[in-house]
Amino acid sequence: MFRQVLRESKPSVQLLFSAIVLITCGLVITALGMAIGRLIYGVNLSEIEQMTQDLSKPENISVLKFFQTIQSIGVFIVPPLFIAWMLHDKPAVYLKYNIRPELLSVAVVIAIIFFANPLINWLNEINSKLSFPEWLNSLQIWMQNSENQANKIIEAFLADNTLTSLFKNIMMIGVLPAIGEELLFRGVVQRLFKKIYGNAHAAIWITAALFSALHLQFFGFLPRMILGAMFGYMLEWSGTLWLPIIAHFVNNSSAVIAFYFTRKGNISAGELDKTGTVADGSFYLVVVSLIFLFLLFRILYLKRVTVTTSE
Repeated sequence: MFRQVLRESKPSVQLLFSAIVLITCGLVITALGMAIGRLIYGVNLSEIEQMTQDLSKPENISVLKFFQTIQSIGVFIVPPLFIAWMLHDKPAVYLKYNIRPELLSVAVVIAIIFFANPLINWLNEINSKLSFPEWLNSLQIWMQNSENQANKIIEAFLADNTLTSLFKNIMMIGVLPAIGEELLFRGVVQRLFKKIYGNAHAAIWITAALFSALHLQFFGFLPRMILGAMFGYMLEWSGTLWLPIIAHFVNNSSAVIAFYFTRKGNISAGELDKTGTVADGSFYLVVVSLIFLFLLFRILYLKRVTVTTSE
């Protein structure tokens, strides 16, 4: 009965329901993760917070990786699947992962991620110079400290340069976020905003902004929002969630692999991150990037399909 009422409700009500599910799952999974973590590692919440300040111990990294994995599954994978089940008889159809992408489209989105690198680096360079008015100085310091701490944790996760650790990191940073975040943001949120506004472009950009904001890494907001918009158009013009999932996976995993080879000494530190930046003197690559991105997205647009699933 409740499911039927929910399905017939306004998109704004469905969006509110989705937010409640997300928050509830977050709280439940956090509690469950804490219980499991206490049984396995014998740690409580305050000890976990202390671990984030001491990243030199391998045992601390193992605990933090465990909780990161639990969070990815419990916050980003379980909620959208439950929401889709509540709102549609066929969750796979609702979330649009029932359609297998064409090989050409897969090749195009992979190429998009690699050709976008100079543009993303340039936007990151601009965003990193974000400066607040003096009266907001304390906010800027907090945001910068949060950003630095998040980067330290990621670097600690990637510090082990064994092949086993590489594959684990690809699963944790590449596979799980690609599936979970795309299920939630593109599969649920973008769909509902499209129903609310009746405009795909508005839905894509609002979702992309939320996608970036919820990462809580403020000095990378702009490039992450652009990536989110790219993922959004991949879904909108292909009708299959697999394309943004693949693109998201390639984006995250390529960063993990690049860091691995940097640690091995095969790539100079920061070499790939500077491509296209003014500091590197290769800003001209941003123009090249934009040209190729236009052409590649044009291919996706011309191949766009009309999905006949129920909205």
